[in-house]
Amino acid sequence: MRRRTFLAAAGAGLLGACSAPGADPAAPPTSRSSRPPAPDPAPPAAPPSSSAPPTPATAQEVLARSTVPVLCFHQLREPRADDSAYARTIITPPPVFRAQLQALRDGGRTAIGVPDLLDHLQFGAPLPDRPVLLTFDDGSATHHSVALPVLREFGWPGAFFPMTVVLGKTDWLSADQLRELDAAGMTIGAHSWDHQRVDQLTGDAWAVQLDQPRAELAGILGHPVDVMAYPHGMWSPEALPRVEAAGYRAAFQLADPQDPAYPLLTIRRIMPPPTWDGPALLAALESAF
Repeated sequence: MRRRTFLAAAGAGLLGACSAPGADPAAPPTSRSSRPPAPDPAPPAAPPSSSAPPTPATAQEVLARSTVPVLCFHQLREPRADDSAYARTIITPPPVFRAQLQALRDGGRTAIGVPDLLDHLQFGAPLPDRPVLLTFDDGSATHHSVALPVLREFGWPGAFFPMTVVLGKTDWLSADQLRELDAAGMTIGAHSWDHQRVDQLTGDAWAVQLDQPRAELAGILGHPVDVMAYPHGMWSPEALPRVEAAGYRAAFQLADPQDPAYPLLTIRRIMPPPTWDGPALLAALESAF
């Protein structure tokens, strides 16, 4: 892959100033009322805040922390006779998928979620030993039927990046399935409308491929969506300000070096082919990250 010269205002509770009825102004003073009552003692001052908001990391600090392996899966099914040679390299049979996750666990790896990764990259939040992040691109229905049960069995989170053009169509995720993934603790992010490369977008296509999918997913889930994965893993330095302006906090590519100015928008991943057994997968994580 060619490298480009690379998320109610509190109601103002109108405290109705219910004034206690005062004394009759015409009544003569008495010895009991001639001395004004002592004022109520002032409430104690609130203690100063013990912690300031965390300071986001610099780009250089994010780059230095970018050592967590991220895996990218696509369809989880058996190959078919009409699958292309390339498709067969990114189609993972369910038994292979389970075996690869088991190899990760047996190798001491622990899956983390996207929020965990971003809090680590931006604020230095601690992570478990030997973390790994699992991501799933395109929106295949197998992400619900195959990935979700296995992830639940392992007690692991994952991140799912569907194209919005396919939602609800045969063999692709539905809105209800996206909501189920979300309710299970998975991250849902955008993957464009119809898999167009962001390094080739012009004109109105920016809104179609970046803004509209983010808004559609937020409408389905009922909360903001602020992460995405680039179609084909492709990006360019010129596209990154557009991605940021569209409201994305982080974006995932594939194997190119991270952009030094926008490391959170160029987080690296690798695609484990179905031919990798456990030792090969673990070795790849060590060498690639």
